[in-house]
Amino acid sequence: MSHRSRLCHFVIDVDDLDQGVAFWAAALDATEEELSANSRPVYRRLRLPDSEIRILLQRTNDPKTHKERMHLDLESDDVEAEVRRLEAIGASRHDHQQERGYAFWVLQDPWGNEFCVLNVNFPPLLTARPPHPGHR
Repeated sequence: MSHRSRLCHFVIDVDDLDQGVAFWAAALDATEEELSANSRPVYRRLRLPDSEIRILLQRTNDPKTHKERMHLDLESDDVEAEVRRLEAIGASRHDHQQERGYAFWVLQDPWGNEFCVLNVNFPPLLTARPPHPGHR
């Protein structure tokens, strides 16, 4: 028998689903999709504006104890402006990395989950996105 598979979710642990939706929807320009009433106490799902992969927020009370083994990378044509925008909605700067001649910021969401803000990697895809308000 043949079968199909695809990446459908990137899961992020949060301890407050409403705050998780507010932060990650603003950070990623995403919109919340409806889930069943049975799922909503534990999960919320976000649709990204330019991908069929969904962000699935999962409520957990487990404390964060170490670095993530998977994380999101956000690209920007103005890394510092994007870092400031993300700080304004609740992110915090964790570490500025410079590796192999490439500089980027490691940020943390309000739950301590790391994610990175990088310089442009995919120019045609980034230029297809509308600029954030206040972007120069």
